[in-house]
Amino acid sequence: MKITNYIKSLFAKSPYKESEKTIRKLGYKKEDEGTFVRENSSGTTIIWLSEDGVRIKAYADGYGESDFLPAPLPDKEILMSFIRSNEL
Repeated sequence: MKITNYIKSLFAKSPYKESEKTIRKLGYKKEDEGTFVRENSSGTTIIWLSEDGVRIKAYADGYGESDFLPAPLPDKEILMSFIRSNEL
């Protein structure tokens, strides 16, 4: 029984990996480990993903606005809502 649990754990996705996948589906390019960027004509949005939470910063015309969603990492719907409400 223990070996089947171990095999299942190998294929289970961590909340970090699920969050990373969600961010990439929203059109962000991975820059570094835990850093995602999306640029458009309005400016740049950067997302930092860590086990401590999700930080987002939007830059437009020399001005930056940021927000933070603390750990635990949220599910897909909450993460998408957080990003969409804070991105450019």
